[in-house]
Amino acid sequence: MTYWILKCRSCGKEWKLNVSYPLKKEFTKLYHYCPFCKRNTFHDIIEYVE
Repeated sequence: MTYWILKCRSCGKEWKLNVSYPLKKEFTKLYHYCPFCKRNTFHDIIEYVE
């Protein structure tokens, strides 16, 4: 399964986002729900794993 590794700018934890859409082509950061902070925060896109 392919996924992206995101890093939360608020808590600093890295986690997997299971989507195959090419995020880095259009985004440098995402505003997304963090499962650790339990709220929407900005995330840095670290890498794509196949």
